Amino acid sequence: MVRRPTSTPAGVGSRTARGRLHVFAVGDETVASTRYRILAHLESLREAGFETEVSRQARRPASRLLRLPLRVFDELRDLAATPGADLLLIQRRCYPPVAAKTLRARGLPIVFDVDDAVYLPSPTEQQTHKMMRRYRRNFDATAAIADLVLCGNRELATNVGHQRTMILPTAIDCERFHPNAIGRTEDSTVGWVGHSGSMPYLEALAEPLRWLAEKHPGFRLVVVADRPPRLDGVPVEFREWRLENEVSCFEGMRVGIMPLPDTLWNRAKCAFKLIQYMALGIPSVGSPVGMNKEVIRHGENGFLAKSATDWLICIDELLSQGEVARRIAAAGRRTVEEEYSLPIVSRRMITALDRVLEDRRRSSQSRTGCAL
Repeated sequence: MVRRPTSTPAGVGSRTARGRLHVFAVGDETVASTRYRILAHLESLREAGFETEVSRQARRPASRLLRLPLRVFDELRDLAATPGADLLLIQRRCYPPVAAKTLRARGLPIVFDVDDAVYLPSPTEQQTHKMMRRYRRNFDATAAIADLVLCGNRELATNVGHQRTMILPTAIDCERFHPNAIGRTEDSTVGWVGHSGSMPYLEALAEPLRWLAEKHPGFRLVVVADRPPRLDGVPVEFREWRLENEVSCFEGMRVGIMPLPDTLWNRAKCAFKLIQYMALGIPSVGSPVGMNKEVIRHGENGFLAKSATDWLICIDELLSQGEVARRIAAAGRRTVEEEYSLPIVSRRMITALDRVLEDRRRSSQSRTGCAL
């Protein structure tokens, strides 16, 4: 367990006024979801007056035999935690019904944060009915005990079994992810950033990428991931992703792409790679799936491509027409600054937590009044 106390020193008046927040995070700073949806907000939470402590679950081993005891250990530890807390924030972690009810019995107001289809097994896991029922059961049990569920997009909110939801997109630090941070783009460079689990989505674009390579001299595809792709006939520059290069890995990209097949899992994606491209001033092309359709306004701040021909035309236009690329890049940057920047999303998060605490206080006062 990692604890990250972010409370201010005793005696700093207003900064301790809001309450003590305990976060059950799904991982540490190496896990993107935790890094962007929890750790990125800690400074704003502290400045707003929250005393914050973060605990993370144990890193999951590759062996399935070892996962169960570690999961049980995490659940037992969580049930014994939160002494002195005023509010519990559960990030992506789904508890079996008994554990969820036990957490609820602690009497703390609970906020549940989700940014992925955690009610489904991931595409790399077994897709058996038993596995699907277990994921759904645990998600529903955890959502049911929450006073509020923070959802990274609308698709996620539709899968919550009640109306106590709020859309909270994944935020980005526009000062770190700034066009100046990656320097000049290169004329015929297309970029893709992701994990090997999503590599088949990129490899499905082999044909249009080969066409582009034939048309544009010096064309290359920059791939940032944990392994190189299999793309015969496409010039590829592979860059291994590391935490310390999470901004610089975008250097040189003229166009950023985010292909996704239309599946239940992908509809719940939060379009964060598009948001990163746009923050960095990289014009982007994405599949019209899930939140991609909300982030991109086709032809205005990016392009949406469905067929192989669509991908060819959209990428070719951005590589060939500098003025179009500059216009799209500027509009994309404005979109991120206005809708997904860290200060804006942090304020919304703080307002949501305040509301949960206030609703609980009012409920407690009402019960006390009735008892009198």
